[in-house]
Amino acid sequence: MNNIYKKLELIIAKNKYESYTHPPYELERELMEYIKQMDIDKSIEILNKINSLERAQLSDRPLNSLKYSLVGSCTLFTRAVIESGLYPETAFMLSDYYINLIDNTNNRDEVQNLEYKMLEDFIQILKTHKEYLYNPIINQVVSYIKKNIENKLSLNELASIVNVHPNYLSASFKKEVGKTLTQYITEQKIDAIKLYLTYTELSISEISYIFNFTHITYFSSFFKAHSGVTPMQYKKQNNLSSYKYY
Repeated sequence: MNNIYKKLELIIAKNKYESYTHPPYELERELMEYIKQMDIDKSIEILNKINSLERAQLSDRPLNSLKYSLVGSCTLFTRAVIESGLYPETAFMLSDYYINLIDNTNNRDEVQNLEYKMLEDFIQILKTHKEYLYNPIINQVVSYIKKNIENKLSLNELASIVNVHPNYLSASFKKEVGKTLTQYITEQKIDAIKLYLTYTELSISEISYIFNFTHITYFSSFFKAHSGVTPMQYKKQNNLSSYKYY
């Protein structure tokens, strides 16, 4: 334990000698708050302020040091959207995607630009999550659907969760959301599948299994019927052709 304190003291002394200090914690907190408010312009403004300061030296190799710094930003963005209500698994999936992207990008300018693209994507996915707000019963149903979208969901199951009659839930949901429960569940399932296709290296057969489809052929036809393309085509269109498909 004493050794680590000695190392910290040496680093602090070195930073003082070189007139380096880490970006103020207040700026990071301010950035997190603007992310939670989904204010992209203010978030970029604060990120610009942070990046106008000297970055910490996290490696003797400048590109690696920059990459490590961006992984820290990714952690910050992930924490902000989770604290704002985004489902942790969705946030971590996006985080894993960007960390891999950072690791595989070897041009300094491209790495720097990734930080801003990453910020925009975290805010956009949070906006999508918070797009609809309904009465407490419908909100509870919507939340349950999103958290359990990989499973088979039925009207009776959802009605029992909120302790109302299935007919009442069906009518209330259609009136408030503007679409039937079945339509909503299908849309959410397609969106969730797209996340897996875009941000993971799982094969199509593995994703099919996760979403409890009995056969990959049915999974592919279901996805194509509601998105216009097959899962393989969607994966290729999103620049993930290097990933495995089967």
